[in-house]
Amino acid sequence: MLSSTVHSYYFEVILTTIALLFGAIYYFTRNKKDPRYPSGPKPIPLLGNVLQIGNNPLRTFQKWAEEYGPIYSLRLGTQDAVIINDPKLVKELFSERSSAGRPFNPFTHFFGKGKGIVNAGGPELEAQRRFTLRKLRDVGLLKSSIEEALMEEANTLIRFFERKAGKPISGKRLFNGPVVNAIWRLVSGESNDWDSATKPEIVEGSEEVIKHVHIYLILLEYIAPGFFGWTQWVNAVNNFMRITSVAVDKHTDKLDVHNPRDFIDHYLVEMQETKDPASSFYKENGRKNLEAIVGDLFVAGTETSSTTLSWAWLYLLKNKDIQRRAQKELDLIVGESRQPSLSDKPLLPYTEAILLETLRLSGVAPLGAPHRMTADTLFKGYFLPKDLTVISDLYTIHHDPKIWGQDANVFRPERFLNEAGDAVVRHEAFAAFSFGRRQCIGEGFARDALFLFIASILHKFNIDPDPDSPVVDTEPMPGILVEHQPFKCIMNLRKH
Repeated sequence: MLSSTVHSYYFEVILTTIALLFGAIYYFTRNKKDPRYPSGPKPIPLLGNVLQIGNNPLRTFQKWAEEYGPIYSLRLGTQDAVIINDPKLVKELFSERSSAGRPFNPFTHFFGKGKGIVNAGGPELEAQRRFTLRKLRDVGLLKSSIEEALMEEANTLIRFFERKAGKPISGKRLFNGPVVNAIWRLVSGESNDWDSATKPEIVEGSEEVIKHVHIYLILLEYIAPGFFGWTQWVNAVNNFMRITSVAVDKHTDKLDVHNPRDFIDHYLVEMQETKDPASSFYKENGRKNLEAIVGDLFVAGTETSSTTLSWAWLYLLKNKDIQRRAQKELDLIVGESRQPSLSDKPLLPYTEAILLETLRLSGVAPLGAPHRMTADTLFKGYFLPKDLTVISDLYTIHHDPKIWGQDANVFRPERFLNEAGDAVVRHEAFAAFSFGRRQCIGEGFARDALFLFIASILHKFNIDPDPDSPVVDTEPMPGILVEHQPFKCIMNLRKH
């Protein structure tokens, strides 16, 4: 009996040893890389470099950029990834068709089911992206009509601050309402009173989606989903997509093909004119893409724009001299009798430079959206295999002293002006909206909206500290998303 037990024990030990041996052989065989594959910090089995990244990933990536150079490799769990932190290299690689794929991510895939723009790929992506860019640039959809809508949103924001004048207000999510409404007007032509006692459905719905957006970093949807937030995320997305679907139904019922009013109308016209069943605009396939694109515009634009404005307020709160210089420029060009407009933009270079410097220094979208290699590619002597995830480290690019000078961590709008200070200079390393074939389609709209909000409010108000709440440091909170620390300010009406 004892002998049988001993034999059984040794048999189990031998089986375990063999299993571990084959597991090790499989791991190291699977992870054997081409000698031209970029080097990087050494990963550990299963976890990769996750533990080394720590609780302040952006600082870790800056350190690795110094150690391993402009292109280096990581393993995120079992997923191979390459990080690029040189703007010229990012621009060149992301302009190549082979880098335009998108890695699978349950978080983003759940939102659009592979449709739309953010998650789509191949010919379907190209068709949807081409159409969306064209319609966002059309005179009927942009410039005159959108400027009017943005100015109305700016006026609503001014009235909101007038009611709050002289009282402490929190800088957190201060601009969600007007940003959501501006995007919703662009998409659906509808406006909501975001400052009402009861939040409009579209504002509340988009805020719920954004509130749970952090859970994609841990992807624990199958482990205690209610605890980790996946259930709340699913409910929020389903509710938002319901709102979108209702809006599309309303537009379908009232569509005037000869007079499309907004993005949804223009898309519905395209669907009606499409007769090819293989087209991504055809009938039900077109409907799915339309709803996904609306979701893409909100997820990509709402939180980034709102947080950028909050960062601008924090920087201006800490730099009263910059406030005063912008207000002097606004007084000279705009005067007292009217509101700033987009037509003033070329004559307000310092105000625009404040926006550009905010986008650079805050780095709200620090790693952009990940790309996936769709084919084996040799790039600058490095071998990038098919299905490799490629991440652009925009935060390191925007804080690189070799590019921006030793004051790279200082808020200085002048770095975007010419020597005379009377014109904006486009910097080739400015990457707030990424580069290449999948560059943010909403860049023009976002820059116009952010500029108009900043100009309109600086023209009317001083941003002053709350005496009872010390102004916090501008160092972002640790994490993969760039959020400022909580702060309060007081909006005081200016005396011209």
